[in-house]
Amino acid sequence: MAHPKQRTHSGEGHLVSNIITFVIIMLIFFGSLYAFSLESVIGPIPAFAIGLGLFTLAFFIPKQIIGRSDTYHDA
Repeated sequence: MAHPKQRTHSGEGHLVSNIITFVIIMLIFFGSLYAFSLESVIGPIPAFAIGLGLFTLAFFIPKQIIGRSDTYHDA
Protein backbone atom coordinates (compact mmCIF):
# COMPACT_ATOMS: atom_id res chain seq x y z
CA MET A 1 0.00 0.00 0.00
CA ALA A 2 1.38 3.38 -0.97
CA HIS A 3 1.90 5.84 1.84
CA PRO A 4 1.11 9.49 1.17
CA LYS A 5 3.80 12.03 1.94
CA GLN A 6 3.71 12.90 5.63
CA ARG A 7 3.50 16.54 6.62
CA THR A 8 6.45 17.81 8.59
CA HIS A 9 4.08 19.32 11.18
CA SER A 10 0.35 19.54 11.75
CA GLY A 11 -0.09 23.17 10.73
CA GLU A 12 1.77 23.02 7.45
CA GLY A 13 -0.07 24.83 4.68
CA HIS A 14 -2.46 26.68 6.99
CA LEU A 15 -0.66 29.99 7.49
CA VAL A 16 -3.69 32.27 7.55
CA SER A 17 -5.72 30.10 9.93
CA ASN A 18 -2.66 29.69 12.17
CA ILE A 19 -2.18 33.46 12.35
CA ILE A 20 -5.87 34.05 13.08
CA THR A 21 -5.81 31.40 15.81
CA PHE A 22 -2.66 32.90 17.31
CA VAL A 23 -4.20 36.38 17.39
CA ILE A 24 -7.39 35.12 19.03
CA ILE A 25 -5.49 33.17 21.70
CA MET A 26 -3.20 36.13 22.40
CA LEU A 27 -6.24 38.41 22.77
CA ILE A 28 -7.70 35.99 25.31
CA PHE A 29 -4.36 35.92 27.14
CA PHE A 30 -4.01 39.71 27.19
CA GLY A 31 -7.64 39.90 28.30
CA SER A 32 -6.74 37.75 31.28
CA LEU A 33 -3.86 40.06 32.17
CA TYR A 34 -6.18 43.05 31.88
CA ALA A 35 -8.77 41.32 34.08
CA PHE A 36 -6.18 40.99 36.84
CA SER A 37 -5.72 44.77 36.71
CA LEU A 38 -9.43 45.33 37.37
CA GLU A 39 -9.01 44.47 41.04
CA SER A 40 -9.65 48.01 42.24
CA VAL A 41 -12.72 48.39 40.01
CA ILE A 42 -14.66 45.15 40.50
CA GLY A 43 -12.97 43.68 43.56
CA PRO A 44 -10.22 41.12 43.98
CA ILE A 45 -12.25 37.90 43.84
CA PRO A 46 -14.18 38.61 40.60
CA ALA A 47 -11.06 40.03 38.94
CA PHE A 48 -9.06 36.95 39.89
CA ALA A 49 -11.85 34.61 38.77
CA ILE A 50 -12.21 36.32 35.38
CA GLY A 51 -8.45 36.49 34.87
CA LEU A 52 -7.95 32.87 35.85
CA GLY A 53 -10.81 31.75 33.62
CA LEU A 54 -9.47 33.61 30.60
CA PHE A 55 -5.94 32.39 31.25
CA THR A 56 -7.21 28.81 31.50
CA LEU A 57 -8.94 29.20 28.13
CA ALA A 58 -5.82 30.72 26.58
CA PHE A 59 -3.83 27.71 27.76
CA PHE A 60 -6.43 24.97 27.30
CA ILE A 61 -7.63 25.79 23.77
CA PRO A 62 -4.25 25.47 22.01
CA LYS A 63 -2.95 22.63 24.14
CA GLN A 64 -5.95 20.32 24.39
CA ILE A 65 -8.25 21.20 21.50
CA ILE A 66 -6.13 22.58 18.67
CA GLY A 67 -2.99 20.67 19.64
CA ARG A 68 -4.59 17.31 18.88
CA SER A 69 -4.80 17.91 15.15
CA ASP A 70 -1.66 15.88 14.47
CA THR A 71 -2.89 12.85 16.38
CA TYR A 72 -3.86 9.99 14.13
CA HIS A 73 -4.45 6.30 14.56
CA ASP A 74 -3.00 3.62 12.34
CA ALA A 75 -5.59 1.19 11.09
